[in-house]
Amino acid sequence: MRKRIFTVIIALILAVSNVNATGYPVFDISGWLAAIDQLYSQYEMVMNTITQIENQYNMIQQNIERAKGIDWENIRFDGDFDIRDDIKDANKRVNRLLNSARNIKDLMTKPSINCGYGSYSLADLCGMNGAEHNFFAACKDTTNYMTDNMKMAVTGIVEGLDADQKRSIWIKYGISPRNYIFVQQSIAQVKDGASKLMAKVNEEARNMKREEDTLRKNNIVKAATESRDSEGNITQGAANEAQLYLSSELVDKTSELTESVEDMAAAVANKMIAEENEKQAEADELEAAQKQLEVVESRVPNYFKK
Repeated sequence: MRKRIFTVIIALILAVSNVNATGYPVFDISGWLAAIDQLYSQYEMVMNTITQIENQYNMIQQNIERAKGIDWENIRFDGDFDIRDDIKDANKRVNRLLNSARNIKDLMTKPSINCGYGSYSLADLCGMNGAEHNFFAACKDTTNYMTDNMKMAVTGIVEGLDADQKRSIWIKYGISPRNYIFVQQSIAQVKDGASKLMAKVNEEARNMKREEDTLRKNNIVKAATESRDSEGNITQGAANEAQLYLSSELVDKTSELTESVEDMAAAVANKMIAEENEKQAEADELEAAQKQLEVVESRVPNYFKK
């Protein structure tokens, strides 16, 4: 009898609590999935463009190597012009471009974003290595690390908030200022690490674009990309001219990826806050139920408690 009464009371209290818990920002699952898809797609486009650039310049490098094999010693050049200088220059610049492509790949794939209990790469954050090692996982790892090792620092930030700021956090998000700070600080740390890497990627892409603009003026490369066959048809070398604009495309795509990282950070913040809100709501429900049970129990005659 007593157990049944308590069970009914608990059910009623939990039902009321669930209704009252509404009103906080609802997690946007469609926006979350869109942010994941966008980040994944932008990363793939950047890496595919880098692969195309590598293929392009490996082909040009092969043409340069063939040109180097020609016996130029017995060929007389007018004035100061010497095609061997163009060959050396083209070879040097192509090597620089290939090194830039490899540098970008390294920046994207090597784990270098410290999350406390592990390091993540941009590839990880973009979802290339599974859900257990993505942007959200990196932020959760950072939060766990901060919870274990940076309590005093977070406490200091919370104590720096005035009463209105603390009240605003409770009202808007339904979580404690302390938990809110943990979420925001962990996301900021991961986002900062990703932003620094993307800045290096963007700079490398811009360097590649500048180097490519200079390479296009080289006589050897111009000959390879502007040549026609005996019937006046465009050759494979000339067809590659279109590919020489890939570095411009890469600059655009790395910039778009940077924006997608920003969007993903915002989406992760919303998800983590929603999870904290759910935990807080559950804790509030249990606390309210316990208090109500204690009140009810205090009013139940002793003979019902036996």
